[in-house]
Amino acid sequence: MEENVIEIPMAGMHVAQAPGVLVTKGLGSCLGITLYDPVMKIGGMAHPMLPDITKARVKSNPSRFVNSAITSLLGELDKKGCLRSHLVVKMFGGAHMFSFINTDSALNVGQKNIEMALTMFKELNLKIAGQEVGGTFGRTISLNLEDGKVLVRTVSWGEKEV
Repeated sequence: MEENVIEIPMAGMHVAQAPGVLVTKGLGSCLGITLYDPVMKIGGMAHPMLPDITKARVKSNPSRFVNSAITSLLGELDKKGCLRSHLVVKMFGGAHMFSFINTDSALNVGQKNIEMALTMFKELNLKIAGQEVGGTFGRTISLNLEDGKVLVRTVSWGEKEV
């Protein structure tokens, strides 16, 4: 049986039902956010690049920003009948990719993205079930829509299931 693989581009998002896999590649300072309803076997993935849409000049793509991508994903899952109380929330990425930028700098986008996601999840009363964030390396993630497991791949240490 051929697997239904849907690739999520940078600044993109998608919601789908099993069977299938949602994949996003090249997570550096960007986040890979997955929301999964194990009862409905419906999941969503977003690949936002920046933390806050309210500080952006161009707001035409909500999937580009952590706060609006989370809100958009939730809206799509709501439309499909998913219950927020069932959602399994995971996040990945948020790496510090440029050594010439201090980790405490406002230019450390990876850390700002992580902080925004944590703020949004707290405000929305969503608990994080798994994460693989920070570090200084890129990641590729795959969300299996059958079981909600996320496979994280890195050049440095191979594969890990979250």
